[in-house]
Amino acid sequence: MYDWATTGSLALGCFVVLYLGQRTLRSRTPYPLPPGPPGLPWVGNVIGVDADSPWLTYAKWARTYGDLVYSRLLGKDIIIINSEKIANDLLEVRSKNYSDRPNFVTLELCGVDFSSIFMPYGDLWRLHRRFFHQTFKLDAVPRFSSYQHHKACHLLHRLLETPDKLDDHTFEYTSSVVLNSVYNYDPTSRKDDLVDMLANVLTLVVPALRPDINIILGAFPWLLYLPSWFPGMSFKRGMAVARTYSKQYLERPFEYSLEKMSVSVAPSMVHDAVRHMEEKGISPEESWMQALKEASGTVFLAASDTSNSVLRTFFLMMMVDQVAQEKAQAQIDAVVGRDRLPGMEDRPLLPFIDAIFRETLRYSPVAPLSIPHAATDDDVYDGYHIPKGAIILANVWSMAHDESRYPNPGTFIPERFLNDDGSLKPDDTEHIKFGFGRRMCVGRHFADRSMWAVMAKVLAVFKILRPLDEHGVEILVEPKFANGIAVHPLPYRCRIVPRFDGMDAEKLAQLIAASTA
Repeated sequence: MYDWATTGSLALGCFVVLYLGQRTLRSRTPYPLPPGPPGLPWVGNVIGVDADSPWLTYAKWARTYGDLVYSRLLGKDIIIINSEKIANDLLEVRSKNYSDRPNFVTLELCGVDFSSIFMPYGDLWRLHRRFFHQTFKLDAVPRFSSYQHHKACHLLHRLLETPDKLDDHTFEYTSSVVLNSVYNYDPTSRKDDLVDMLANVLTLVVPALRPDINIILGAFPWLLYLPSWFPGMSFKRGMAVARTYSKQYLERPFEYSLEKMSVSVAPSMVHDAVRHMEEKGISPEESWMQALKEASGTVFLAASDTSNSVLRTFFLMMMVDQVAQEKAQAQIDAVVGRDRLPGMEDRPLLPFIDAIFRETLRYSPVAPLSIPHAATDDDVYDGYHIPKGAIILANVWSMAHDESRYPNPGTFIPERFLNDDGSLKPDDTEHIKFGFGRRMCVGRHFADRSMWAVMAKVLAVFKILRPLDEHGVEILVEPKFANGIAVHPLPYRCRIVPRFDGMDAEKLAQLIAASTA
């Protein structure tokens, strides 16, 4: 584990000695900064912020200072957006000024500085975006439905055989559908080398991407020259290991994909891009191939982790809310019956599954502060000055728990997304799920289909029940989450049992055989 607390204390202590009395010059402007809590000179508003769940502190600030809040940490301006209206006004309408990213020092240290997600806005980012769009645009993703169906059915078999290994099974599914869509690679199990490598990279890299950690290291870059044995510097050992894994996971699947092109015409992001150039009669330059490799690695790294978190939250909430689970299963039985599995063709007739999907994402947003944006130039909004270079944090958690839109937001209520006649309301959760503006997740259509496929099929076959104590009495489980730049449910126990008597591997295979993607 990284000793971030000691690192932060060391940095702040050095600041007191070296930077006491320093003042930061800012542009002259007649407009004030947005309101915010009082802070210490240059150090900023660090006192009272929940380090593990800062979005909760920011939501509390909004009740005092409004939905646009100014904060400061070690000389860095931070603008916190707590309402979707302001997020739309700035990140969507004025996206030209808010599509950049702040500098993440730890990206290079971990060997993932190639990531499109954190890349500065510019020509290289736009090239990456074209690769993504070509494969994951709305009318392209149905090509992957057959594989998503195949892997979702494989997940059902895994759950039937070893239901106690839920986390392994969901991670195998999410990493498999991503590996297939990007590289045309089909993992054999959770222990597949590439799947295991990805898990190791995520374990080491995700904790290092917290904005506050990067601000500290950016303010005191000389800290990075201290040896790893120095108090507070133990994180450097983990980052060295991460660099080794990152190089392997960037190179190996890409090389595999290029080799497989000669024997397979199946769609994938690498194949789409290379064949598009071949059709145009253009020989790709080395820089173009490097960009494609890095864009592919970005999808591999990002999509697996976020989708796995969504599925783990889904299982958790179905265990907690038995009533919602039973309503969904009753609708599946009425529409699909019990002789086959639900497929994408059934989706319009199964609105309660979509309601559960939306509520899962709203209840616990995977990225509660989204991915930070940065202001390219000075701006004025609603009479307030937004400084050039400011970090812009969209507090998605606050938006998802807005009581005026989602009454009783701390309770899991799928029905909030349904009309009185049971039909789905228009989707107002897209930004909660996938971000804002030009930086909105381009893989959202693919992720939407891959998540729905699992939720519908699992609910058709299994009951997700609370664990039992030594006396056979159900144990109440309170949803708890591990926090960071991405949020995951803490480990929990549940019982996953077939809904129908006599369900075994043979009967499940018959059920799958009667189904389509």
